[in-house]
Amino acid sequence: MNTEELGGFARGRIFSSLERRAAQGEFDRSLWKEVADLGITGMAIGKEYGGGGGSVKEFVESLAVLAAEGCDLGLALSILDHVMLCAHPLMIFGSRDLKERYLPSLCRGERIGAAAVSEPGSGGNPRRMRTTARRENGEYILEGVKGPVTNAPVADLFLVIASTDPGAGQNGLSAFLVEVMEGVRVERIDLDFLPTSPHGRVILDGVRVPGDRLIGEEGWGHERISRSLFIWERAALIPVIVAFIERWHHLVVSNLDPSNVSPYTRVLLAQRKVELTAYRILSEHLFELTFDASEGGRERMELLLFFGKELPAWVESMRRVIEEAQLPLKEIECGMLENLRLLEVGGSILDWQFQKLLF
Repeated sequence: MNTEELGGFARGRIFSSLERRAAQGEFDRSLWKEVADLGITGMAIGKEYGGGGGSVKEFVESLAVLAAEGCDLGLALSILDHVMLCAHPLMIFGSRDLKERYLPSLCRGERIGAAAVSEPGSGGNPRRMRTTARRENGEYILEGVKGPVTNAPVADLFLVIASTDPGAGQNGLSAFLVEVMEGVRVERIDLDFLPTSPHGRVILDGVRVPGDRLIGEEGWGHERISRSLFIWERAALIPVIVAFIERWHHLVVSNLDPSNVSPYTRVLLAQRKVELTAYRILSEHLFELTFDASEGGRERMELLLFFGKELPAWVESMRRVIEEAQLPLKEIECGMLENLRLLEVGGSILDWQFQKLLF
């Protein structure tokens, strides 16, 4: 499906149902299956595992169209995390048996994936992770609480990071593929934004996971897997968010009568548009450093930190322009602005990473 056709689907199916789904806080499985049937959820997965055999770039470009033309950042986040935090790492790190068992249904949208990494009170800090996985008779017994987890209330499959060696700190973390089963309980969390992307807390209470559900080897959990998840998700999400913001800016400006907008406000709105163009170009470079380059790790991290600070600041600057100039916003634009609160998540972790950058 080309960009024009994908945009038509986004407007006809995603945008047209957005008001209803957002008002009800509804995750629409039939819409999810339609997206999967277009090949989006399997686009970046190998054909031998039921996917389309395309690239991560093709997937992200397609998702950016859905987010912008559908005006639905919540659905886009759920799709992205399903792919980049579950299906893609399973393809990269999982055993052949796990790939053959789970990837086809993830690609078809029959199973929904999620990553249970962050924990209440400590976020994704590997040094403070409390969830444990104890070996017993060829199984692992998982105990702990994860959250907030995107897709948790509707997920069928979780990629869980847990400690198999608490004494080793972050070097003792391991990754597991966990189906919803006895001992897995999910409590829904209301974020007050992103109403079309369900979030929840995952309680693991003596969950018995077969030994073959270990992804990679013991001790891979942080350095190889959760660190990769952090980078992959953000490097893929930033171009999607930039496309969403560009659409929002366009909608705000297109509603205005130029004769009622002061020259000063026009300049500010134009400045914001120019900044978005720069962000789009930089996000493309960040993507290349993440998925196409073998070097440039320092530059990649600096760009991740730049976007982590700059995008929330850009939204706040637009908010001030709108308030000071008393620019009118339609309901859809108000909803899109509310969803951009996603950019405020993880601010304290960013500050910690900035401190590590120079000292």
